[in-house]
Amino acid sequence: MNAKRCLGLLAGICALGGLCFGQADAPLLTLDDALSLATKQNSQIQIAAFDINKAAEETAQLKTQRLPVIKLYANVGESLLPIDLTISKGALGSFPATGPIPAQDTSIKTPRQITGIVYGTAGQPISQLYKIGLGLKEARMMEDLAREKERQQIQETTQQVKQAYYQLLQLQSQIASAEVSLNYLKELLAFTDRNLAQETVLKSESLSVKAKLSQQRFQLMTLNDNYQTQKEALNRLLSRDLRTNFRAEVTSAPSNEEASLESAQNKALEQRPEIRQARLQTQKSEMQVHRERAEYLPDVSAQISYLSFPNVSFFPKNIVLAGVSLEWTPFDWGQKRHKLSELRSTVKQSALTEHDAQQQILVEVNANYRKLAEARAVLAVDGDAQEVEREKLRVLTNRYKEKAALLTDVLQQQTALAQADARYEQDLASFWTAKASFEHALGDQ
Repeated sequence: MNAKRCLGLLAGICALGGLCFGQADAPLLTLDDALSLATKQNSQIQIAAFDINKAAEETAQLKTQRLPVIKLYANVGESLLPIDLTISKGALGSFPATGPIPAQDTSIKTPRQITGIVYGTAGQPISQLYKIGLGLKEARMMEDLAREKERQQIQETTQQVKQAYYQLLQLQSQIASAEVSLNYLKELLAFTDRNLAQETVLKSESLSVKAKLSQQRFQLMTLNDNYQTQKEALNRLLSRDLRTNFRAEVTSAPSNEEASLESAQNKALEQRPEIRQARLQTQKSEMQVHRERAEYLPDVSAQISYLSFPNVSFFPKNIVLAGVSLEWTPFDWGQKRHKLSELRSTVKQSALTEHDAQQQILVEVNANYRKLAEARAVLAVDGDAQEVEREKLRVLTNRYKEKAALLTDVLQQQTALAQADARYEQDLASFWTAKASFEHALGDQ
């Protein structure tokens, strides 16, 4: 077998990024396309978006409390007992010209018929507007908090998509390398069988190549099974049919080193939604303290009240009052004071939580920054080792054809190259995974 042809085939397939077992005709899914689909369709992101809508509706509900409150109460039915009214003699006064009014006890009876009570009020909050304003500020904070949670979900989903995509690329590369090794072993077997027919090699050599070929086929089957499973996992993240066929695009070569650690830290402190959430929680706790203080104020409303007793004799048909309504609990036995003390403790807790969140994020950024640098260094080392093993296989293949090397040496070197390829592919996947983790630590979307 021509060694240059084998090496050329290896380089070509690796460059194509693993167009394996019918994947060459599959639609191409770039990483940017996958991230765009996930942002639009991912179920968890959509759930977080609904939380924003719910928070906005709660704010809209609270705004309606600033408008007049109209209530109506009606109780209509037939009285089971007679509604009678007795006016005592002289209850309405006694005059020289007429004597007592009425002159004797008088009963006013209401026949059993449909009757009832109608009571209605229309009140415009006055002092409550201050409390409602505080509640609106807190509600808008809840909206902002829901938006930050959505941003956090988008970032987490982005990291998951990137990691799944890079794992898929690694499997594509492994399948491509396995196919090259399979083709290499097929040609080596054909070469060995021809020499066996000419009785220039031992039968054990042919059997060794056949065993190696069977092992390689099994490995390729396992890789393809894992590849299909990983595709289904990525399709689930994109919220589309698990059977959707596609192939991943080969990622460009690793970029140069990132910006300084200090700039990365500043970027993370500015962008991470966890910090914004902790800050909003602190502001929300402070707002709750203001709202509790406002509970000391009485509730004063401008109110119009209406009362009617239809079909009831002697009772007034319509009573209308206009004035001011006041509701106040001057003594609560220390309930508000204890509630304020509790809320002040919550404010202090929230401030400590915010500070701790900042420290945790800085630790995360520092750790991921170092891991990324380590992954880049390991990738360079194993890349050089891969080239060394490939060159060794080329030399041994030529020497074997010239009967200057043993078949066992060739097979061992082919295994060594496969191991070097696997290490490099693993290092490349680890690098991109570390890259995704670092970008997540910065708060990038």
